[in-house]
Amino acid sequence: MAVVVPGKTPPQWQLYAGMPCWIELITTDLDKAREFYANLFDWEYETHSDPVSGEHVIALREGFPVASLRAASGDQSTWRLYLATDDCAEKVAEAEEHGAVQTVPINSVPKVGRKAVLMGPSDAEFGLLEPEEAWEFDVGLPGTLMWAELVTIKAQTADNFFQELFGYTAEQFGTEHRSDYSVWYLGEESVLARVSMIRDFITETTHPHWLLYLGVDAEIGTDELVRTAIANGGRVRVDPYDSSIGRMAVLRDPTGARFAVIDQTQAGEYGTAANFDPYED
Repeated sequence: MAVVVPGKTPPQWQLYAGMPCWIELITTDLDKAREFYANLFDWEYETHSDPVSGEHVIALREGFPVASLRAASGDQSTWRLYLATDDCAEKVAEAEEHGAVQTVPINSVPKVGRKAVLMGPSDAEFGLLEPEEAWEFDVGLPGTLMWAELVTIKAQTADNFFQELFGYTAEQFGTEHRSDYSVWYLGEESVLARVSMIRDFITETTHPHWLLYLGVDAEIGTDELVRTAIANGGRVRVDPYDSSIGRMAVLRDPTGARFAVIDQTQAGEYGTAANFDPYED
């Protein structure tokens, strides 16, 4: 799979640099996480292991890759978002020039590609992925990535960093009653959003983070999916509510990883999960 600069190749045939291209769950209990997401989204798994990248689990839905799962080296579970690049080493160096710090060195994952993880100057980790030719990643369907938001205190820093790194353009939203919300575009396609944290909810333990939205099957619905999550050990951070892009909720899985779910067939009034998430338990 080639990765190209926006504007040089038709988007339907290529993956643009800077587009979300993989998600990865870092979890403190791999077995518990596997069972939870299998019950929630009908994920199945393939386990791969090699001397360099170690063991990783590829999650599949209806036979197509949707995510990977890895055992955490620390005591926190979190979801990571990876952005596409045509040269991982070159983009890591460029990110470092703009103030990022590499936290996971470049390594190769079979059937996925060369990837690295960095801490950006807005204090949130993100991944870079140089996909293999055999790379596949299902999105926009139930049980797959639908949308992603960077929730951060350093909003302007995040905007400047990622726009310089990938050439995003941005459109600002928000009112005096809601947090500042910026949608990032590649060409005419919206790819990500940045949310400025609501000051009333910021404490000394608040940390910037990515909020990943996973799709809900319309025949099941967000409310029923939330009930299934609770029955399987998940916790609700934000109860189901309607937004301009669908009915959504924010959950934590049984190991503590935060994520959002969304049924895009049910759209209501303006709002995003990040605006309602109190950030810390």
